[in-house]
Amino acid sequence: MPLAHPRAPFHCLAVTLLLVMACAAALSPAPALASFHLNQINKIMAGYEGDEALDAVEMEMLSDGENLVSGGSLKVYNGAGVLIATLGTFGANLPASGAFAGRKILFATMKWKQKFGLTPDLQISAGIPKTTGQVSFENAGCLVNAIAYGGVSVFLNGTTAAPPLPILGATALDRGINGNGIFPSCPLGENAGARFTVVQGYPGNVIRFTNNSGAFVDVTSTVTGVEPTTTPAPRPLRASPNPFQRTTDIEFTSAPGRVLVHDVRGRLVRSWEGLDATGRIHWDGTDARGRDVASGIYFVRTSGTESRGAEPLRVVLLR
Repeated sequence: MPLAHPRAPFHCLAVTLLLVMACAAALSPAPALASFHLNQINKIMAGYEGDEALDAVEMEMLSDGENLVSGGSLKVYNGAGVLIATLGTFGANLPASGAFAGRKILFATMKWKQKFGLTPDLQISAGIPKTTGQVSFENAGCLVNAIAYGGVSVFLNGTTAAPPLPILGATALDRGINGNGIFPSCPLGENAGARFTVVQGYPGNVIRFTNNSGAFVDVTSTVTGVEPTTTPAPRPLRASPNPFQRTTDIEFTSAPGRVLVHDVRGRLVRSWEGLDATGRIHWDGTDARGRDVASGIYFVRTSGTESRGAEPLRVVLLR
């Protein structure tokens, strides 16, 4: 009887190990690259100068390779979470040349394109709800990101809503702070109430929309979002420069008792008291202990009666 080959057990063991590794690779989840589920909504415009047919939404890729959007849809819901319409669906993927973190994806109606001359990556139908609604980018089995605004009672994603969205002038919801984590990816974690603000585009303060190729347009209007019936009072606070990298001067038009800086979570970061003369405060981006605070959005307000009921001043720190 011939003896077994002395290397046969080792050969069988190697084959077994290779089979186990192959099975493990087949069962492991696909990497985040070359997918579609790490795209967040950055801006929402539900009309322009009262015309509800001029709609646009801008998304941003949070990771490289997020161009496989074929089958992905932009959908709108009401405040109760009921689907209103599917405004558009990608029939193909975006070019790999634009599949990098930070690249934008633009959805816009034909009338918006004709008005502003920028070609969207997906042309959509009009129908983004004004005042209250939810805008969602999703694919089969994956709600990627949904932004709620106004009086929402049933949330598709998250538990807070951004401010109501009007359509007078050039008005949009803008993601002022990027707070989405990578995982879980369906859906992305969202806190629209803390991350979005209503912005208005006017000369000197544009709203920039960008498509995946990097082309952009700055949207402005001479029509204001709120038509005042009386001459508005001067703003009690302003900051210059804003945004700022190292320092900014916070100026006030009347003597406040106290000036306070809060972060987006409402936590007090810095304060100044005993201000008894009109002037300015020099803020170097540090907290009460002299430590550098993180990049992001901060809100400045005064405790004096001159600012009672006024919205806080929004400042942006860039490190």
